[in-house]
Amino acid sequence: MCGGIVSNGGPLSLTLLTEVKLLKALLMTRLSMMTRTKFATLLLGLSCLSSVCAQSGDIRVTVNPGGAQIDRIFIIPGESEGCSGGQLTSESVVTIAEMQLGQVYTILERQYLDRVLEEQRLGMSGLVFQNSAVDAGRLQGSQGVVFCSVGCIQSREVINLKLVDCQEGVQQWNASGVNADIFKLLSTILDELDNAPAQLELKAQEEERERQLQEEAKALAAQEAESAQDADDKAFDCYDVSHAGHTYELVRIGEDCWFAENLRSDQYANGALIVRVTGVKEWKSWSKSNDSFTGAHCLHEQSGKSDMYGYLYNLHAVHSPYGLCPTGWEVPSADDWGALNWHLGGERVAGGKLKAASMNGNNSSGFTALPAGMKSSSGEMEELDFAGHWWASDAVVKKKGNAIRMSKDELKSKPLSIDSSAGLSIRCKRLVSK
Repeated sequence: MCGGIVSNGGPLSLTLLTEVKLLKALLMTRLSMMTRTKFATLLLGLSCLSSVCAQSGDIRVTVNPGGAQIDRIFIIPGESEGCSGGQLTSESVVTIAEMQLGQVYTILERQYLDRVLEEQRLGMSGLVFQNSAVDAGRLQGSQGVVFCSVGCIQSREVINLKLVDCQEGVQQWNASGVNADIFKLLSTILDELDNAPAQLELKAQEEERERQLQEEAKALAAQEAESAQDADDKAFDCYDVSHAGHTYELVRIGEDCWFAENLRSDQYANGALIVRVTGVKEWKSWSKSNDSFTGAHCLHEQSGKSDMYGYLYNLHAVHSPYGLCPTGWEVPSADDWGALNWHLGGERVAGGKLKAASMNGNNSSGFTALPAGMKSSSGEMEELDFAGHWWASDAVVKKKGNAIRMSKDELKSKPLSIDSSAGLSIRCKRLVSK
């Protein structure tokens, strides 16, 4: 325990506390940093003589490394209810803190602030007073306010200092000492403030490393999921298939394997040729003749469209006993189309997941529906580059067959009936063993 020196028969605390204040005034005005340091050492000795320093005890300092940059501060006293017989007060803590913290902050004179706060202090709780002090400090040009308090817990003296940001009201650092040397406490604060940039850099490095690890984990999980899907697809055998000189991309949707593009074959599964009808008049005539009950197909009249959109077939080609799709594959029924829609959320929204971007879809299913239009029974092309139409394999009813339509202007995958002599696109689905 420091102290025990007397002069003229009595302690020197009152006289030396005055000396402390005078030294602080010198430090805060005109002395160099080196001279301030020398006076700080002298002040430590004076404070010990005046019984201001306590036995070194438990010290805890926490600093917000990402806090605001603060330069100008007020230091004000708070509660001062030290232990019986103790001579350390919140005012004396302020006096010493102004000197010590002046090494890193610009300490603002607080005479006017004291007057404002004294008018507001009566009837206020500690929290309300703190908020008022922060607001008043901001109005006086301060960036932060340090609150100093002295208390007593189970006969142990407790010193607390904390810096609050005047702009955000956020605590920037907090320090407490139980039976602690006030100078040791302040020295620890300064050390932690010196270490704060390095801690902030370390924290940033740790966060960046954590972000990298998370990204790596996500990439690895995605790679594993893709590998698992590839292995599943291989086991499911939903890759590409060749038919009549063209290799088709496939896509797995649910438990079914579909062509990911429209059929473009002029041959049946057994190799027999499918009748090709060219021209508007020829298709119209074919539709009205007895031959209209025979399977037929046509190409798009615009150059390159058939390579992009595939060929168009009448419903009788779908029903040919020779098989329109490759062996092991079939033209899906209306129920199959319904199951596809259901798997993708229902016909009201499935179209958005089935359509390619050129049809204002997101193609999340990989189906890649394209706006191939349709060849009407009159031979005219309808809705080319706007909508796609696909036959279902169901039986003809009153010269009409079931089909699916998707267009650029809606999300639906819509069932409808179309004249069986019309030319529509074909998608094939792998046969499922029953």
